[in-house]
Amino acid sequence: MARKINPKTEIKKLLDKTEVDEKLLSKVKDILNKTDIDDKLIDAYADAKESGLLDKIKCYITCYGGYLVAVGAGCWFGKNFWVGLALLIIAGIWGYKANCIHKLCKR
Repeated sequence: MARKINPKTEIKKLLDKTEVDEKLLSKVKDILNKTDIDDKLIDAYADAKESGLLDKIKCYITCYGGYLVAVGAGCWFGKNFWVGLALLIIAGIWGYKANCIHKLCKR
């Protein structure tokens, strides 16, 4: 007969073996503290914001993201009708909010 495994003791055994992970984690933290990656990311974000790149990306996602959701809905219809229907409804709402609320329907 197979022996029952107690999850608590197995987790405790795994946690006892984490000395290597803690040493590795402390070395990774030391290396990250020595680099200026955070400053480089902040500078790149500021440059992208000043150039208008982030606004362009946000505009493209707002305008064309609904199409991607609609394509996903078409793919899901073959597997699960309800998921496909939900994605189709989301695509419709996305399209309405992207076009009618802001531009076309306000006359």
